[in-house]
Amino acid sequence: MIVWAQVASRYIFNNSLPWTEEAARYIMIWGVLLGANLAYLKGYLISINFFTDKLPPRIQKPLGVFRKLLSLFFTGILAYYGIHLCVLGTGMESPAIGISYLWVFLSVPIGSALLFILFLVTTGKK
Repeated sequence: MIVWAQVASRYIFNNSLPWTEEAARYIMIWGVLLGANLAYLKGYLISINFFTDKLPPRIQKPLGVFRKLLSLFFTGILAYYGIHLCVLGTGMESPAIGISYLWVFLSVPIGSALLFILFLVTTGKK
């Protein structure tokens, strides 16, 4: 709706709404990071199993655990540095909307911490 309002205001009324582009971008950032959690829960994340499916089952399970441990490591690092990003964002304000960048940057540690928890809970399961 926000993007539609931007397009309508620009092309129909020849007057662009200054806040719509920023709001759409921030909503999209939150949507991607929270959507990754939902996609993982529903099994929609892309994985390439061509080589691992050809391995014996006794090797596939430890390889899956290793893959999840790598995912835990990555999401842990992302959450850690996301917190540092939030600290940097506390003093900055978005130009059009006027909100603190902290609210935008919070999407990184929250989204990655949720993924970390999901990976932790499902490690060792198929």
